[in-house]
Amino acid sequence: MNSKVGIFWFVENTLVYKAQNAIDLKADQLGFIDSPLQHQVEWEENNIYQLFGLTLFNSDYYNFPRGRVIFNTKLNTSYVYLNKKLFKKYIVKEIKAKFFLAHTNIKFFTDPHYHCFGSI
Repeated sequence: MNSKVGIFWFVENTLVYKAQNAIDLKADQLGFIDSPLQHQVEWEENNIYQLFGLTLFNSDYYNFPRGRVIFNTKLNTSYVYLNKKLFKKYIVKEIKAKFFLAHTNIKFFTDPHYHCFGSI
């Protein structure tokens, strides 16, 4: 299993993400591996967008379309939860590449938790 778990945004035509190897993390009692990364912390405190050449100081993490990748060990499947605005072929392709999902089963879910007020 080479797949990764973590969080992401799509901002100014850029996939901003932070991923961890799923194999390095422990599954919960239901068999899910999830990263402890938090959107708010990575965006507002760690300014993750700077690593991708973006200058979005004093912006709120929830104003941009975002999502999360987790792994279900019982089904050997990666779950990608994302804002419905991101369910576009070129964005999905980039998420698959950055999270090393090419050789794993994947299920995509749109999730109102990742609703945002901004656009892509």
